Amino acid sequence: MVDSNKLDSFFDNRHQFDPEERMLPKRKVEWRRLFKITLPCLAAALLGVMVVMPNIKKSVEITSDVTVPRKGEMEKLHIEQTEFNTIDSKNRVNKIVADHVDELKAGSQTYKIHNPKGKIPTDNGHIDITSDVGYFNQNTNLLRLTKNVKAVIENDTVVTTEKANYDFNKEKGWGNSAVRAEGEWGTMDAEAFTYNKIAEVLVLKGKNKINSTRGVMMSDSETQVYQKENKTVSVGNAHIVRDQSNLYADKIIGWFSKSAKKDLERAEAYGNVVIQTPKENIKGGEGYYYADEGKIEMYAETKDTKNPRKSVTVEQGENTLRAKQITVFVSKDGKNELQKVIAVGDVVVKTPEETITGNKGVYEPQKNKVEVFASKVPVEIVQGENVLHAQKVEALLSKGKKQEIQRAIAVGEVEVITPKGSAWGDKGIYSPLEHKVELFENVRLEQDGNFIIGAYAETDLETSVSRISGDDTTNGRISGTFYKKRK
Repeated sequence: MVDSNKLDSFFDNRHQFDPEERMLPKRKVEWRRLFKITLPCLAAALLGVMVVMPNIKKSVEITSDVTVPRKGEMEKLHIEQTEFNTIDSKNRVNKIVADHVDELKAGSQTYKIHNPKGKIPTDNGHIDITSDVGYFNQNTNLLRLTKNVKAVIENDTVVTTEKANYDFNKEKGWGNSAVRAEGEWGTMDAEAFTYNKIAEVLVLKGKNKINSTRGVMMSDSETQVYQKENKTVSVGNAHIVRDQSNLYADKIIGWFSKSAKKDLERAEAYGNVVIQTPKENIKGGEGYYYADEGKIEMYAETKDTKNPRKSVTVEQGENTLRAKQITVFVSKDGKNELQKVIAVGDVVVKTPEETITGNKGVYEPQKNKVEVFASKVPVEIVQGENVLHAQKVEALLSKGKKQEIQRAIAVGEVEVITPKGSAWGDKGIYSPLEHKVELFENVRLEQDGNFIIGAYAETDLETSVSRISGDDTTNGRISGTFYKKRK
């Protein structure tokens, strides 16, 4: 048994010591005082080690100045001037520095981070992230940021939002609050976002908009920004606005320049494609826009929709141009006005009075001119019961919104068919305002099997009456062949 009185006598000077023993009480008193002072610090340090140890396999390190726990918080961890380090899939160190960190619940390994500042490495540099408040879950390696969240990417693109999350294990970030990014791509706005650091893909969620030097890109669903490929993919009522022109489609893929300032170089549009200019509407199934050339290619069929259109349509006032394929050239002066339209395959030009069909067509709105060419089948102009055939027709349109045909010049094997007969010539002029067709060179009229040959003929389209005459080569004379009618 141990005598407690004897033990006490060692501390109250009642026990006699030799010289060496006389120094022992003093040393033990000093050791006891030191033990009492350092015990809380050692306990806090041990607690910090216990927090770090379970997560070593996740390559997470926490370095800090561990302080004595606050009053009433003996069971929670409080760290001043903290730095979190995590390792990504390429063995790069992700760092988060904070003014101080508080564990939300004892042993939870979930911390509230005050004034966090993060540096996330990328293939081309790094991303600096800051916010007012952050929450870090050491078990899942998930960082949640709130209030004044800001990310600065190596290309000086600045992203701002109110709430954002980042998964260090998957190297992905996301946020469900409004987000804005300003930088080499222009200004990007969206209702939410996701970001894949490995693929370097930013997805703008909900209604989104990219405002660049060459127009504004918008969609109602999402836009995927592929930073490596310098391209965007917009779906859900996708829309590009440039100057006074608009491009709509179910999906639009934008290709941008590789320079520091991203300019839209070309765009691909799929499904219900519509191009609007100040004067024309163009509709098709698939379209391609080349910004530097000021060129648009439109196709009726598309590989991205189950219901392709039968034709591409250009609408201008009451006039319509249809074809299987249409190439549009626009001006580069900022107005984006149509300069030329080239139509190929089953071309149809329709006005309130006439229908012109052919294999190829060229429409030049600035010259008020439409040309239609034949292939195996001749060009055809239908006006009521009257029909004109030729190898080529050049129609001159009136100025103004209606752009009616004032005159059409027909060339090559011209044939005019009326209810009372037919007429042929090497060249013809159709004048709808005067309701007449003129034929020139090697003219021949036919009615009921009778023929008249001359150099010039004029047919009244309202009465179907034709007049024919000669020229200087025939001394003004004409010739013909008439057959007696049989009963």
